[in-house]
Amino acid sequence: MAFPVETVLPQISQLLEANRSVVLTAPPGSGKTTCVAPRLLNERWLAGRKIILLEPRRLAARTCADYIAAQMGEPVGGTVGYQVRLERRIGPKTRLEILTEGLLSRRLSIDPELADVGLVIFDEFHERSLACDFAFAQILEVRRALRPDLRLMVMSATLAVDSLAQHLDDAEIVRAEGHMFLVETIYCGDRSMTSVIREALKTDGGDILCFLPGEREIRQTEESLLASSVECAICPLYGALPKAQQDRVFASSARRKVILSTSIAETSVTVPGVTVVIDSGLMRVPQFSPSTGMTRLATLPLSLDRAEQRRGRAGRVQPGMCYRLWNAADEAARPAFVAPEILDSDLSSMVLSCLAWGARERLDLPWMTPPPAAAWEQAKELLSLIHACDAQGRLTDHGEKLAELPLHPRLAEMLLHAVDSGASALRRAAILAALIEEGRASTETDIRLLADEIEENPQSATSRRMIRLAERFTAAVQARGRCSGEGATLAPSDGDLLAAAYPDRIARNRGNGTFRMVNGRGVFLPQNDPLVSEKYLVCCTLDDRQGNARVFQACPITLAEITAHFQDQFVRVPVCQWDSQAKKVVSVVRVQLGALVLSEATGTVDREQAAAAFTQGAREKGVANWNCWTRETIQLRARIQFLHRLDESWPDPTDEALLTLLPNYVQGYLRWKDFENFDLGVLFDELMREAGHTRRELDRLAPARLAVPSGSHLLVHYEGAEPTIEAKLQECFGLMESPRIADGRMPVVMVLLSPAARPIQVTKDLKSFWQESYAYVRKDMRGRYPRHNWPEDPFSAVASRRTTKPKGGV
Repeated sequence: MAFPVETVLPQISQLLEANRSVVLTAPPGSGKTTCVAPRLLNERWLAGRKIILLEPRRLAARTCADYIAAQMGEPVGGTVGYQVRLERRIGPKTRLEILTEGLLSRRLSIDPELADVGLVIFDEFHERSLACDFAFAQILEVRRALRPDLRLMVMSATLAVDSLAQHLDDAEIVRAEGHMFLVETIYCGDRSMTSVIREALKTDGGDILCFLPGEREIRQTEESLLASSVECAICPLYGALPKAQQDRVFASSARRKVILSTSIAETSVTVPGVTVVIDSGLMRVPQFSPSTGMTRLATLPLSLDRAEQRRGRAGRVQPGMCYRLWNAADEAARPAFVAPEILDSDLSSMVLSCLAWGARERLDLPWMTPPPAAAWEQAKELLSLIHACDAQGRLTDHGEKLAELPLHPRLAEMLLHAVDSGASALRRAAILAALIEEGRASTETDIRLLADEIEENPQSATSRRMIRLAERFTAAVQARGRCSGEGATLAPSDGDLLAAAYPDRIARNRGNGTFRMVNGRGVFLPQNDPLVSEKYLVCCTLDDRQGNARVFQACPITLAEITAHFQDQFVRVPVCQWDSQAKKVVSVVRVQLGALVLSEATGTVDREQAAAAFTQGAREKGVANWNCWTRETIQLRARIQFLHRLDESWPDPTDEALLTLLPNYVQGYLRWKDFENFDLGVLFDELMREAGHTRRELDRLAPARLAVPSGSHLLVHYEGAEPTIEAKLQECFGLMESPRIADGRMPVVMVLLSPAARPIQVTKDLKSFWQESYAYVRKDMRGRYPRHNWPEDPFSAVASRRTTKPKGGV
C-alpha cells in the first residue's frame, strides 16, 4: 500500500537538492515517519552521507527503526539503526540513524559540523520538547555558521507551519493529504475509563488503546479491569516500563488487547490491531517554578492538537472508534496547541549545554521560542552553586567536566564528588542518580532503602533497568578518566553524596513533620513517615505546592557530614531578638548555611540591635498594653489627635508612628520591666518636633486644663469627638459663654454636674443654657439639694468650689 507522502517525495527531493529547508505537514497515517527518510537515502544530493531522523520518544525511535529495517529486509543496525538512552544499535554501514533529540545535542558537542551527515529530520516537531528546541537551535546555528550544505526538514501532523517556515529562512511548506480511515467520535462526558472500556469490548471489535495521564492512573485502571474479570489481555505502556513489557504491546496475540498508555503512544507509533481509542482528555506535564527551583507534575486538560493525534491512532489500518471522556461543548475551553516545554521547564541542563556550546547569553542561539529570562537566571544560579560557571556566567573547568556527563548537572556533580572516594562510591552514586533520573516509582521516601533494594535484588526488572542506567553513568565518568578506581578509607554516606547534588535542599527539622531547607523553602513529610524524626535531611524529589512542599525522596545526613562538606560556606550571624516567653531581649550568634540555622550560642548585645528587638517585643505586646501609660500621656496623645483632625500639619500619633520612634529611646532596655517608668511624652514631643510643632503650641491650642470662675482648673477630655469639661454647676456662675479652644475654632462641651457629681446638662452654648434652661434646672435642683446655692441670676452670682450656701446666703 502506497503512503500519501509518496506523492510529494519528488517535490521534497527537489527542494532539498536545491538546499531549501522543508516543512512537511501531513495527517496521521500518511507515512511521514516510516517512508520519507528511507526513500531519500539514495538521492544524488545526499552523496552517500547519513540521514539523522529525530524522534521525541525512545519507544517511537525503536519501533520506527524496527519497522523500516523490516521493510528493507535487514536487521536493525544495518542500513537503519537507532540510539536511545541505554541502547545503541548502530553499525558501520548505518546510513539512517534514528535518535532521540537529546542525543543529537550530545553528538553536536563532540562533532559540531556533523561532517558525515547530509540531512537532519525533526519528526513530530509540534511536541516541542525542551531537547527538541535546543537541538533545533543548535542545528540552525551549525547550518548558518559551519555547514550551509546541511539539509534540514521538519515534519508534523499538527503544526502552525507559517511561523516555523519563516524561522527557517523562508523554508518551503509541503502538504500531503492523508488517507486515514474514518474514525467515529463519541463524547462520553465524565464516565469512568473502566466503564467505557467494558462497553467498547462488547460493542466494538479490535484492540483498544486507552490514553491516561500517568503510570498511577494506568495501574488503577488495570486493577479495576482485573477485578471486573474482563476477557482480554491488559497491556500497560509507559516510558519507565521495561523493554520486554513494552514489546508485548506490539506482539501478535490470540486475545484482544486493552493497551493502557501514557502519551508515549500518541505519535510515530502504530500499534497493530488497534481500532478503538479511549481518551481520558488529560495530559501530565512538568511545570517548573523559577522562584523555588522545583518542578511539579501537573495534570491538565489535553490540547486539541494532541486530542487529534490520539484520535488518529484508531484509523491507521481500518475504520475505528474514538471515545472521549469529556463533553463536546467543553472543547472550546481546551487549548489549541500544547505550549513549548521550554516555557515551563527546569533549564539547568540546557543552560549548561549552552555554555559548553559557547552561548553565554539567553538570546545567543536562534531559538524558535526563546527561554524565559527568570528560568534562565535560576538555572545559572544553580550552576554557580555547584561551581559550573563563574560570577560572569562563564563555564568553569569543573563545568566542562559536568557538561560531558549525560545527566542533570546536579547528578553529574554527585558522580564527580564520588570519584575521589573510589569505584564503590561511584557505583553507589550512580544508582542514586538512576533512581532520581527515572523519577519516583515507589511510595518509599527513604532513597537509601530503594538503592539497597537494587543492590540486594539485582535480578528484578526494576533493578536491572536501574543498574543498566547506573552502569551507563559510571562508564561515562570512567571514559573521561574521572575515576581513580581505588576505594577510600571511609566511603561517603548516601547523605554526603546527595548533598553534593542538592546543596540548596539540605533541610533541618522544625518539628511537626516540617523542615526548612538551605534555600529558605519549607518542606514537609507525613507524620507517619520514618524520616520525620531525622534532624537533617537531603531532599531530592519534591513538588511545588503552595506553602510547604511535599518531600517524595530524601536521605538523612548528619551535622558532621554537613560541616565536612560545607564548612567554608558557614556564616556566623549575630542575632538580637525578643523572647516573648522570657519577656526580654536575647542575643545569640547563629551558625548558618544559607537559611539553615545549624547552631546558636549566647553572644554580646549590640545596643542598636537590642533596641530593635525590644521594639519588636513592644509591637507584639500591643501599644495599648504598654505598662508605662499614665493619665497624662493618654491625654497628651488625645490632644495631638484632636489637633490632627483639625489641621493635618499636626502629626497623627498612631501606634505605628510611636513604634517607629521607639528604638531611638530604648537603647539599653533589655527586659520588659525596664519599660515601666518610660516617659512616653518624649515620643509625642519628637512627633510634634518632626512636624514643626512644639509642646508650648499644643498647650495654647489644646490645653490640658481650663480655668472656671471658681478658680478650679478642670481637665479637658479629648478622647471623644469633641473636647469636653465636667464641672459642677456652682463653679460656673458668672461664666457668660462656653470656653473655646484652638484659637476659638472649637467650643468646649460643658457637662454641668449636680452637687452629687451627676450630669444635669450637656451644652456647648452656655449662654443659652443660663438664659433658657437654667430656671427649670434651678427649680428641680432646689428641691433635691436645698442646702446648695441656686441663685436666680447665674450671671451675677459668685462661683465657688463649695456647692453649699454661704452663711447668710439666700
